[in-house]
Amino acid sequence: MYKGFILSESLSDATALNNYKKIYVKAEKHDDPKYPEFWHLFKLSVPDEEIDQVADAVSKNIKNEWYAHFWNDNKLVVIFKNKIFWVKREDTWSSDEYNKAVDYAVSQGIDKRYLDFKIEE
Repeated sequence: MYKGFILSESLSDATALNNYKKIYVKAEKHDDPKYPEFWHLFKLSVPDEEIDQVADAVSKNIKNEWYAHFWNDNKLVVIFKNKIFWVKREDTWSSDEYNKAVDYAVSQGIDKRYLDFKIEE
């Protein structure tokens, strides 16, 4: 089973979140004027056999300068507009694929401080 985080504000069509099993939804306040003041963080659950389809759908729906990510015991899936990175889970986050995901995010205008790819079991 994959779990993941998506902000409703990051999607062109946030109603797509109705298609996924929600673990919880949390509202967060942010002071960065570049982004909406409130973010609605959806923690989702996706069966392993559906992750490819979900990653593809999110990649088509997510706005530029945003990302979503999913994880299981072995993989981290980082999803950008029309680009998906499959990263082996590791303790140090130092793999080439991880660094490529971070570099790509920065090249797309995402501030490095938002690239923690938080994993919460």
